[in-house]
Amino acid sequence: ALEEGDDLGLEEAFEARVRPAGALDDPVLKFEASNIPFGDLDFSSSPMSGKQIVFSQSIPFPGMLRAKEEAAEHASLAAESDLRDREGTVVNLVKQSYFTLAFLDRAIEVTEKNGGLLQNFVRVAQIKYAVGKGLQLDVLKAQVSLSALQARLIRLRTQRAVAESRLNLVLNRAVDQPVGQTDAVMLTTLDTDFESMTSTAMESRPILQKLIHARRSFEAKERLAEALGKPMMMFSLGYRQRDFMAFDPVEGGDFFSVGVGITLPIYRGRKQKQMAAEARANASMTDARLEATRQQVRFNVRSLLLAIDEHKQEADLFRTAILPQAEQSLASARAGYAVDKVDFLTLLNNQLTLLNFEIDAYRHVTEHEKKIAELEAVVGARFNHSL
Repeated sequence: ALEEGDDLGLEEAFEARVRPAGALDDPVLKFEASNIPFGDLDFSSSPMSGKQIVFSQSIPFPGMLRAKEEAAEHASLAAESDLRDREGTVVNLVKQSYFTLAFLDRAIEVTEKNGGLLQNFVRVAQIKYAVGKGLQLDVLKAQVSLSALQARLIRLRTQRAVAESRLNLVLNRAVDQPVGQTDAVMLTTLDTDFESMTSTAMESRPILQKLIHARRSFEAKERLAEALGKPMMMFSLGYRQRDFMAFDPVEGGDFFSVGVGITLPIYRGRKQKQMAAEARANASMTDARLEATRQQVRFNVRSLLLAIDEHKQEADLFRTAILPQAEQSLASARAGYAVDKVDFLTLLNNQLTLLNFEIDAYRHVTEHEKKIAELEAVVGARFNHSL
């Protein structure tokens, strides 16, 4: 995400586009040396010769500058809204990468813990086999399971290194910079419904604000095109310095002049009317995009709320039922194996089942938080989040 100083700098850059749009065109200051005879190049040889300074300023038709300023203002606000939407996208990318890393940390931790338990199983199986109370198949099965667990650890650690690099990438840091152990992720309580969340999205999502401002900018451009089709006034003020004295009724006096002119928009049908038609077409296209985006936002909110609820229910089910039952089953298998009432393969399967359930339970927790992060980006608002 952008630093606060960069954010303020971009806002100032957008705002700086507005005031110039509403300013008058620069005045023109012109110097003329006119009516100088070729023969002697003397300013005093003819009453028509002189040096003249002319100042002129164009004045647009009323409403033109305001329309230009409004078009620039809404275009600036649209660009600023686009920036806010991109910031939300970046925040979502950071959270997605973090929660992936958190899941992998937990998966590695659980797998390493179970690796230690499987090593104990191998030793127990070897001891029982050595004293004639176990089968060689039990030893081999335990060793294969331990090797498979070690292979899983290799994959998980590689995946963690990739997730670590991805998190560094979205944070604009060196991709090989170490990221420490992540904190435990907890389920966030999201107390909302589809209607209230959709209402929040319609008000807060920056991409919708961008399209609204773009629509208003095109409306202002249409008004600007209509104003450009009206005459523009031109005012000028001149001062002429003269050197001619002989037989001059004003005895070499200087002259001043005042002028007024207007533009003649005789090509209005080919220029300004077409500009207005283009602005109307762009406004209509923006309306269609706005409605399509609103529909997409509603769909995204609906699907994400369903996914969030699904992961919450599954996480709760693992916490309250599946994991306790798997732990009880494993404890029973251990007790039965100790008195030779349960075979080794049953004990091993119970241990591996618990391992997979522990990883799946945490997967639902992190996926729940990922979906909330996505929902924040879709809605354009932040919730009470575990990150």
